[in-house]
Amino acid sequence: MQVAVCIQSAHNEVYQQKMRWFAEGVSNACDVVQWTSLPNDHKKYVPVIYGSVKKNRSAAHHRIKSQVFDHGRPFVMLETPLVHRRADTIDHGWLRVGINGFLWDDALWGFDNIDPNRKIVKPITWRKNGDHILILMQNPGDASLRGADIFEWVENTVIELRKHTDRPIRIRPHPLPNKQQKLQQLKEKLTGVTFVENKLPDLRPLTADFKNCWCVVTYSSGSSVDAVLAGIPNIACDSGNMAWPISSTKLNMIEQPYTGDTKLWEQQISHCQFSVEELRNGVCWNHVSKSIKFLNDIKASK
Repeated sequence: MQVAVCIQSAHNEVYQQKMRWFAEGVSNACDVVQWTSLPNDHKKYVPVIYGSVKKNRSAAHHRIKSQVFDHGRPFVMLETPLVHRRADTIDHGWLRVGINGFLWDDALWGFDNIDPNRKIVKPITWRKNGDHILILMQNPGDASLRGADIFEWVENTVIELRKHTDRPIRIRPHPLPNKQQKLQQLKEKLTGVTFVENKLPDLRPLTADFKNCWCVVTYSSGSSVDAVLAGIPNIACDSGNMAWPISSTKLNMIEQPYTGDTKLWEQQISHCQFSVEELRNGVCWNHVSKSIKFLNDIKASK
């Protein structure tokens, strides 16, 4: 298999170094690697890009990713990890690695090739009590929202929750300072809820809001993974949510959220990301390449 690592799809040196390590792992697996801004022959190479595709952005790295996305061939996407990530840095020791996407329902994760001995998370023990409900906002316009307006979603979510519970509602804004005016308007519109302060550089730890939390409500936030790993039930409002299989999906379940079996999901999420060492030694590529070959075989048979 021939792989084209689109190094210019990563807009900083930290991300580009991750791509070099991924390429090292491909080489260790004896597959061909080409460094390029764009693959010259889309039928020949499997492109590798860093970060989600934002088709409405004009920056060079977004244009490259859009072209890769549009050519219709399987591609590998490297993204921010879900487990073992830190809020104070972009230099994580792990990477999420999906085929054709980075969300639960838009990527191929190789779940047909699960190693039962691989597990990067501890078994989940669900919390049985708690007080407040925590709504986790996302960065407005983020690709993971897939066009949804996070401010409208929060407003509608609060209105719907109030039909089913009288628990205190706490809202945690995303720390990036995007669309502060709309956030202020939301604060003025919603009464009887608490907005927590969570701004860069003074990040509020998630654990502070997880304390005594009954349930987390999310759209597609990666922090839903942090919540369920802490044993806090999650209501996911979009099927791209990476905790979707072990979450309730309706707000009317707020008093009886899902607290069932998590063993399969724990195995699955352990195959959605890989350590730097696994990028470099080929373990990651050995996993994802099986799914790419599967997709190529299907396409060739048509």
